[in-house]
Amino acid sequence: MARIFIDGFESGQLNLWDGVVGATVVAAQSGMDGSYCLDCYSAGTAQKYVKKNISALSEIFIGFRWMPKNANRFLSFYNGSTLLGKLHLSGNGGNIVAYRGSTSIATGTETINYNSVYLIEVRYKPDDSAGVFQVKVNGVTDIDFSGDTTPGATTVDNFWLSHNDNNFPSGYFDNVVVDDADWPGNTRIAALKPIGAGSLTQWDPSAGSNWDCVDEVPASDSDYISTDAAEEVDLFAAADLPANAYSVKCVQVQARALKEGNSLNVQNLQLACRTNLNDYFSENFAVPTSAKSFAKLWQNNPNTAQPWTKGEVDAMEIGVKAVA
Repeated sequence: MARIFIDGFESGQLNLWDGVVGATVVAAQSGMDGSYCLDCYSAGTAQKYVKKNISALSEIFIGFRWMPKNANRFLSFYNGSTLLGKLHLSGNGGNIVAYRGSTSIATGTETINYNSVYLIEVRYKPDDSAGVFQVKVNGVTDIDFSGDTTPGATTVDNFWLSHNDNNFPSGYFDNVVVDDADWPGNTRIAALKPIGAGSLTQWDPSAGSNWDCVDEVPASDSDYISTDAAEEVDLFAAADLPANAYSVKCVQVQARALKEGNSLNVQNLQLACRTNLNDYFSENFAVPTSAKSFAKLWQNNPNTAQPWTKGEVDAMEIGVKAVA
């Protein structure tokens, strides 16, 4: 029972999402965090949305920062291609409306204005009789509905931010957090880039130092590290957490990779973190012939099996391992 997905868009890209139409990453809007945010705003009728596939859940919690720019759908839950539930905004200075499929079931009372940033948290349980649809705005419950919340299916296996209707996509998003058991809370996502060499430097840099080839945001294809030898590991020292971070909910390591040539020595990539003098690796990710981003989320420190401390994250090294 844990966090299953996060994205603060600080990579400057949308490669962690499974469907992207029209949406882009832009400079963070006023009131949002970090350097970047997700842009799903259109003043016309162009489609702009992102989609994320997840393992089927009977209950899902999601939180994000949202700056609405128009009055339409801003979050949808699906089973396959079947719309289960969604949230709309009724208008500028309007209210959030919850839907079962395309049927309105509850309306909040909090006034939501365009061009203002809100912390939105949602708990959604699809069920024909014991369903739950709850919405918090800036930590305060705005919708609390129980009953029939689904047109049929009782699990969520993908969700969408903004929507695919040709009718004014909704606005800007940041700090997206998905959990299968708990409210996300007022979570901030910080990007900790490589700032120096780590304990192992076994891959080959295209030029200069290893760490200096993997610190660009957004990622650059003009410098990189590479290897044709299985089991080689590259680790990097990473930047510290912000001074005002007082607790750590999870750590996610991300990397972007591609495979060139016909080598049979390396077919897979593992993501790595080094903590308390021990190395830990993700499952295998098959490396494709076109660039793709991969992510591994550790909710707890793999060395202690306890929540991360700020000191542990500041001392952590991150990296990659080549696997046959």
